[in-house]
Amino acid sequence: MKKMNLSKGIQYIPEVFIVLVAIYWFLDGLLATSYINYLMLAVILFMSLLVILKNKTMALFASLLIGLGSLYMIFAVLSEYSEFPRGDANGLKLLLTGAIIFLSTLLISILLPIKYFKRKQSLSQNT
Repeated sequence: MKKMNLSKGIQYIPEVFIVLVAIYWFLDGLLATSYINYLMLAVILFMSLLVILKNKTMALFASLLIGLGSLYMIFAVLSEYSEFPRGDANGLKLLLTGAIIFLSTLLISILLPIKYFKRKQSLSQNT
């Protein structure tokens, strides 16, 4: 019986994070309003295919979309925070939660293509 290498599992943390957020978003909409969010189903499928196919172009496309979406959402969080009175606990909670989520996805959008390009370069150097 083979043991899974820990570094093998750790390298897929960005993809798993994106898939988990998409699953949460999908289930939240489904359970709250019985609305099927086809966009989140597409994200789950796309990220799953990215892990399976390990395609550089797909990684760049996903990275670009995730990065632009994260920047947009960071500005949206800042805009909402500015509407709260100064020193409000709920505003601070919104700001910290939004910053953690969207700055981490922005970091993922930077790391995602780097990982796939390094993998392709190391494979071509070994042959």
